[in-house]
Amino acid sequence: MHNHSENLTKYKSEACLNFWQPLVKKIYACNTDGVFPNKDGAYAAFICLQKAWPNVGFEISYKQESRGYRKCDKTQAICISKSFEVQDSISLIVNCEAEFLSIHFEYADIEAFNVPFRRSQCDLGATLDNLANFIEEFPSYCEQSSRIITEIEKEQKLDEIARDTIRATVSHIMESTKYSWNLNEDENTFSLEVSINNEYSVEMDFNTQNYLNRIPALQGILKQTENFVKEIPFPITIQLQEKT
Repeated sequence: MHNHSENLTKYKSEACLNFWQPLVKKIYACNTDGVFPNKDGAYAAFICLQKAWPNVGFEISYKQESRGYRKCDKTQAICISKSFEVQDSISLIVNCEAEFLSIHFEYADIEAFNVPFRRSQCDLGATLDNLANFIEEFPSYCEQSSRIITEIEKEQKLDEIARDTIRATVSHIMESTKYSWNLNEDENTFSLEVSINNEYSVEMDFNTQNYLNRIPALQGILKQTENFVKEIPFPITIQLQEKT
């Protein structure tokens, strides 16, 4: 049960990640001339965006980034960012000495991620416009992301109801019989093992999609199997082969 819950949580996170990543990636705009401004030009573009959108609350800052050689080898990157909530923010980080620049995105329902882009292929002005538009649309995006979570939680609830029904129904049926039995389950499937006359073991699989058809036939199948094995003069193994 614990693993099943963990898998569903992971599924929700992955679904949200698949929603947000393409939106963040679309912020980048490609240039046609291969020219990117220097550090002073990038800073000036950030200031222009900040003034053009005074109500957004853009923050401009600098950060030190490693060149990857020695700890003392540092290069300066400039960052423009917007914080939405306590855990939600987006940042465009430009290092004019590096090949790639990066957008860093944090959102409550997913792990933070970075979307890199080649600096030489980026139209900074158009990218900043796209960033502002993304921020303007952010509340709408959040609603869509929340709907994704809600739908998954509905599916999760229905799945749990079905699983509880399977456990209760199988238990009710089998406790009214003389057979020894054991019900196992994993993420997707239930497996019922039944001992008949302490000689034969019958195993039946079902899941939340087919249990309504299979469980009602359970008692009849066991009775037919018991009658069948009574007529067998020596032990045999019966296995259903997959059709090709």
